[in-house]
Amino acid sequence: MNSELEIHIGKAIEAKTGKKLPNFLVRLLERLIHEREMNTFLRQYGDLDGVSFSKQLLDELNVSVEWKYEERLPLDGRALFVSNHPLGAIDGISLSYLLGAHYGSIQYLVNDMLYNIKPLQSVFLPVNTYGAQKRESVALLQKALAGNMPIGSFPAGYCSRYYDGAIQDRAWKPSFIKMAIESKRDIVPMRFVGQNSSHFYLIDRVWRKFGFKFDLCTALLPDEMFRTRGKSFSVIVGTPISWQTIAESGESAQVWCDRIRTIVHQLS
Repeated sequence: MNSELEIHIGKAIEAKTGKKLPNFLVRLLERLIHEREMNTFLRQYGDLDGVSFSKQLLDELNVSVEWKYEERLPLDGRALFVSNHPLGAIDGISLSYLLGAHYGSIQYLVNDMLYNIKPLQSVFLPVNTYGAQKRESVALLQKALAGNMPIGSFPAGYCSRYYDGAIQDRAWKPSFIKMAIESKRDIVPMRFVGQNSSHFYLIDRVWRKFGFKFDLCTALLPDEMFRTRGKSFSVIVGTPISWQTIAESGESAQVWCDRIRTIVHQLS
């Protein structure tokens, strides 16, 4: 039994915000994130760790994922792998598995709430997308960047939504450009091909139209993960961009950030 690994969304939110949610809201969130199903899986496979756990989760959902242009991956895994973020959950699990299986190890920047999945903590680096970074999170990131492991990132910080007439990432944050230069890591652009259900994007558009502050669609992402059951995805690898090219170009981090975002969305 691995009951100590179980997810309890109410306790996790209280620990993060310092506020205790009403019981009815906790029950609703438990259903939205499939807490019972996740905990059943954690009890059964909690002894697995990192890449092995990611693989088992994909197998459990009968999800298949494959590389396109795998030969473009650098021989040396000490690089920064950046991707669009179409699904919000299973794309991170899939890329952690693919890169970890290819290079033998991986660390992935993820929302700090996902860091609560303990068997994945060995491959996840927590990032607070809603505010200032915790000191321990910054220390973990700096240690990872100084090391030799491959590091993966979703520069958008959030999964793709419907913007400007298309389903796409929001504007990317340029911090990954600075990280690449400071740690002397080449950048490998990748495009994860896939999208969430149509009702996910419909709910998001209605929710934003009315200006609600609570991000309901983020709460829906675990449900979207379970909706990928039986599906197949692909990851298109682009040509690596050397950190020296970026550093010596004289162009700003934002210019390079926007350029690489465009490259990723055009990969086919």
